[in-house]
Amino acid sequence: MEGVNVSVVIVNYNTVKMTNECIESLYKHTKNVNFEIILVDNASTDGSKDFFLKDERIRYFYLDKNIGFGRANNVGANESQGKYIFMLNSDTILLDDVISKLFNFAENHLDDDLGTVGTCLINSDKEDALSFGQFITSKRIYRRLLETLKIYKNKFEVETYTKLKEKGFLEVDFVSGADLFIPKTIFNQVGGFDRDFFMYYEETDLQKRISKLNLKRYIIDVRDIIHLEGGSFEEKLPFRRKMMMTKGMKLYINKHFKGIYKFQIITLSFLILVKDLIKLNYSNEQKLSLIKEVFK
Repeated sequence: MEGVNVSVVIVNYNTVKMTNECIESLYKHTKNVNFEIILVDNASTDGSKDFFLKDERIRYFYLDKNIGFGRANNVGANESQGKYIFMLNSDTILLDDVISKLFNFAENHLDDDLGTVGTCLINSDKEDALSFGQFITSKRIYRRLLETLKIYKNKFEVETYTKLKEKGFLEVDFVSGADLFIPKTIFNQVGGFDRDFFMYYEETDLQKRISKLNLKRYIIDVRDIIHLEGGSFEEKLPFRRKMMMTKGMKLYINKHFKGIYKFQIITLSFLILVKDLIKLNYSNEQKLSLIKEVFK
């Protein structure tokens, strides 16, 4: 496709109805930018293949096996023809022309060492959802433990949203992988998502590497994407999902920390895990396997 400004890459895994609703919202609202949609299917078995092969509006790639979120996005990015890549979760619904807003912001800030951009995601009740975060540090984990003990109240998100409202955009450590907008040249420069990550922490790792190039990660004060988080999971937090989170976290720690500081981060992460396990209704065997994963 000639003259593509933005390549929207969506990864589908057994969410045919949700993914189609996401695609329909893209076509309904995107008016002022030339875009393409690349749908990468992680070996879905819910009829997705038959359904999406008929949709001539999109470029559809069916994979023979589930290779994970990051690697599937890499497949889409490699096929993309746009100046920018917009990695959008399949469990999202657009309410306005978000792509044009992201595109215009990026075009106006290329000279400001732009690395990535994301919006303020909202949930189905139109309330702010997880849209950005801080890189792992011992200080951050200590604060999270103190929050649990009611000794410390985390003001990070409140302060960030306040500053964001005042300025309209703000630098953050990383933006959510659910709506990650990035110049293709930057994505290629860092080698895309690390293939070792299956799911979780891959977007944090990607933006950590981008930060090492002194490129900025921005969040913009736009609330036009509903994120129905966890659409591929039947339970609120099934054990399989928690295990993937734990494996992703451990891989991230192994990549970015060394020596005594790495041991400190692992120990603190173990304490956070223990706190979480108290609330989760897992078997003793499942809890033990999660703990072993942290210290593996």
